[in-house]
Amino acid sequence: MDPTDVQHDSPVFVTPNGLTVRWLGTAGYELTSAEGPILLIDPYVTRVGLVRYLTRRIVPDAALVAEAFSRADAILVGHSHFDHVMDVPLIAQRSGAHVHGSRSTANLMQAMGLPAAQFTALDKDAPTTFEVGPFKVTAVPSVHSRFALGKKVPYAGDIPCTCEVHLKGSQYRCGDVFSFLVDYHGYRLYHLGSANLIEDAIPREARGVDLLLMCIAARFATERFVPRTLAAFTPERVMPMHYDFMWRSADKPMRLLPRTDFGRLVAEVRTFSREPSVLTLPILVRPPAGPPSQRV
Repeated sequence: MDPTDVQHDSPVFVTPNGLTVRWLGTAGYELTSAEGPILLIDPYVTRVGLVRYLTRRIVPDAALVAEAFSRADAILVGHSHFDHVMDVPLIAQRSGAHVHGSRSTANLMQAMGLPAAQFTALDKDAPTTFEVGPFKVTAVPSVHSRFALGKKVPYAGDIPCTCEVHLKGSQYRCGDVFSFLVDYHGYRLYHLGSANLIEDAIPREARGVDLLLMCIAARFATERFVPRTLAAFTPERVMPMHYDFMWRSADKPMRLLPRTDFGRLVAEVRTFSREPSVLTLPILVRPPAGPPSQRV
């Protein structure tokens, strides 16, 4: 089975109460409210090539970032690996969006010259709730999957506040990890940006969410990740993410990450007692032209 076998028939997903969800690739999403405010989660569109990633300092694609995001009101960053945070300083500088993330993320924002009033370091020990226009957001402490050699988190540790302006890929340290519950007029979605979780940290309000955005990259490193996640959230709908090869341009046909085994993922979800539906979106780096045509 391939992600296109369960792909939505519109390039964006629109909820019954008018929230538009656009997948940017990897763990990145754009949430556009009917009222206008826009919330970004882990926005990364540069998709630097693997050779460049391994051999040089990497920089955002300014032209593509400008094309991808006309505006944003806030940015949520789950952790500070390059494929979650690299484009964030530039997006924030262009849009004025407020950045919420770990101390590592805050250090990067500071090093990149973002004003202190434009970013917030979240509490790594307890959930934090705040509002962005019509969005009610709860940042929940979480953990990263341990798939590096020795069953370790890859590139663990923090980005220091004294970091250089442009980093190598390996210098984008993970930092503390967060997942996000977003409530939009009663429609609740949860962004789980790494294939691991702390069940005891998940707030009661996250149970029975309407839409679970679930990272499936390196899920093999987390014991019983899929059934544990479904039991924790009992979602109505599951939208897998972070299965695309993030070093490949979005303009090229998608390549899956090694060991994605998408068919097995779907089978695991479908055997859960509540039988949530599985839905994917195409990568849409550039905003779609015209209003969304499909509401579900």
